Amino acid sequence: MNRYKSYTTIFLLLGALTTAYAQPRFSARAIAGLTAAQIDGDISAGYHKVGVQAGLGVSARLKGKQAASVEFLFTQRGCRNQPQYYPLFSTTLNYVEVPFQWHYSDWLMEGKNGKSDWYRVTFNTGLAYGRLISYKDKFNDGFGINAALEDLNENSATLLLGASFNVTRHLGWSFRYNRALNFLYRPGEGKNYRNSLYEHFLAFQLHYRL
Repeated sequence: MNRYKSYTTIFLLLGALTTAYAQPRFSARAIAGLTAAQIDGDISAGYHKVGVQAGLGVSARLKGKQAASVEFLFTQRGCRNQPQYYPLFSTTLNYVEVPFQWHYSDWLMEGKNGKSDWYRVTFNTGLAYGRLISYKDKFNDGFGINAALEDLNENSATLLLGASFNVTRHLGWSFRYNRALNFLYRPGEGKNYRNSLYEHFLAFQLHYRL
C-alpha cells in the first residue's frame, strides 16, 4: 500500500477544510470516538472488534433545516471472536475515510447574547469512501481472516445512517451505522481464503464545533 499517497490526500483535505471554515456559511468540528465492527465471512458473529475513530469535519448550511457535510476520518475496523471461545483471533484494519452526508435538524434552540440559533437533534445519511492503509493481526496464528489479509480490497464504499444530539452549541454526540456496499474480499480475487468478506460497523462519536 502506498502510504505516501494517503498522506498527500490528508494534507489536501485538511487544506480544503481550513479554507471552507473561513467562509461564514460553513462550520468546522473535531470528532473523536469508538467503533464496534464485525466482518461477515469470518467464524465469529457480533460487533466484538473495538477501535478508534477521529478526525475533522466541515458543514455547509443549505435551505431550512438542511445541511451538507464532508469529513476526514481515521477509522479502525476489523474482526475479533469472543474472548472465551477458541480459536482466538483479532484483526485491526486501519482506514482513511471521507464521508459525504446530508443532514436534517430539529428542536431549535434560540441563540443568546447575539449568537445564532442552533439545533439539538440532527439526522444524517450519506456515503463514505475509505482507503485501507494498514492492518494488524494480533495473534498471527492463521485463524480468523489471516489468510485473506494480503488480498484484501483496499477501497471501501459504505452507506451510513446516523443521529446526533447536541448538548450545547459546541458539544454533542453521534451514533452511526455503517454498511459496506462492496466486498472486502472475494474468493475469486484471492487464493488463500474460502469465504467472501463483508464489513459493517457502529460508530459512537463525540464532536466539538469549533
